[in-house]
Amino acid sequence: MGKSEKDFFENCKIAAEEILNYVKKEEFIPIFSHNDPDGVAAGAILAKAVYRFGGNFLLRIIERLDEVTINEIEKIHSNFYIFAEIGSGYLDVLRKLSEKAKVLVLDHHRPLELSYPNLIHVNPMLHGIDGAIEVSGSGVCYFVAKEMDEKNLDQSCLAIVGALGDLQDKTKNRCLQSLNKQIVEEAKNKGLIEVTEDLLFYGRETRPIHKAISTTMNPFIPGLSGEEDKCLGFVVNLGIPLKDGDRWRSISDLTQEEKQKIFSQLTIYLSSKGFSEESIFQLIGCVYTFLEEDKWTPLRDGREFASLLNACVKMGKPGIAASLCLGSRGETLDEAQNLLNEYRKTIGQCISLLIETPKTIAEHEKMYVVRCHNIVDEKMLSPIATILSISGGLNPNKPIIALTNMKDGRIKVSARASQTLTDKGLNIGLIMQTAAEKIGGKGGGHSVAAGATIPQGKEEEFIHFVEQMVKETI
Repeated sequence: MGKSEKDFFENCKIAAEEILNYVKKEEFIPIFSHNDPDGVAAGAILAKAVYRFGGNFLLRIIERLDEVTINEIEKIHSNFYIFAEIGSGYLDVLRKLSEKAKVLVLDHHRPLELSYPNLIHVNPMLHGIDGAIEVSGSGVCYFVAKEMDEKNLDQSCLAIVGALGDLQDKTKNRCLQSLNKQIVEEAKNKGLIEVTEDLLFYGRETRPIHKAISTTMNPFIPGLSGEEDKCLGFVVNLGIPLKDGDRWRSISDLTQEEKQKIFSQLTIYLSSKGFSEESIFQLIGCVYTFLEEDKWTPLRDGREFASLLNACVKMGKPGIAASLCLGSRGETLDEAQNLLNEYRKTIGQCISLLIETPKTIAEHEKMYVVRCHNIVDEKMLSPIATILSISGGLNPNKPIIALTNMKDGRIKVSARASQTLTDKGLNIGLIMQTAAEKIGGKGGGHSVAAGATIPQGKEEEFIHFVEQMVKETI
């Protein structure tokens, strides 16, 4: 273990002791986590850890931290507030809350360089560990929970879900690395998980082959994603039997030769659409199977679990996502699956509209600008940006920024950059933060994925600043 990791784990231990201290004092502990799969998993891990010690807690999923949110949080009286997978970029906003109570921030996003009394801040980025690919926010919360009690080792699966939901499987073979891999190994040692390599279609164990291909959104396959009938024809034309007797075959039933045939044909097809090799290889990678989940549910596969959480959050039902993480199944799972179907349909329609509508996707000298106004809801902007960056047929050597109107009158921005660009020194999170602050907005995130909110009427000025900084970097 390197010195940086040792210091990080020491901070996790300090945070764990602080939580236990307030639990023992029978204090009420509000936990606020970010409304994405990693954030929901992070909040659930802490909630379970506090509950196991008999602590009183509230778990609330929030979209952002600003003055309005802080005013709402202050109405929830406590002497100790926890922020999970959110907060590092908003330490200035949290200072007001810290004047009245102890504040614990457990995050992995690029932090502001601030410290003040009553703040405990745990972030791998403070120790030279990359929070974009080495450990997720739920991973940070898992390490804290593990320090509280070894019983919380069983929360390793949720940390893996969070990391996959945060797209931290960015290697060519799409496997989790570094501290994320440590969590995987701990889950394997507990007999909770099995790791194999396979095609990464959604529903690889639970859905017929053609349905698994049609519901796959990462990468988005033009002409096939969301098109069940066309996927059926695609499989039939390859001479692959769809059924074994009366039973539909799944991806996991395929022989290696059949899998190779599907992958080879998709490679030819996607190459003809201008997809990079990096995008195409998103179809193969490590499969994380949770052995304690029922075989015929999507919760058995790490990425499918993350997809369910993401759909619930994006469709405005974060409580369903949190309930799944806290162990609820049955009707909760049924509702989550319905939300996923609705979400995929919405995403497919948005992508098609963006591709078909002239001038929405503009290629600049050093980046792409996608204007999603009146096409993409603010909650859908992040996954849309991710899909376009991975599988929109765009040049991976250029970052992408997508913009859409927000309900409160501001403009939301979601930005993505390939690992190739970050290896060259591009940090899209820093660019979002700097450009947004220049025009009175707020931004931040990781080197490969970030976002911002900016004032109405400042869009062109913001784009100019971003492109200027991208040029200076590359």
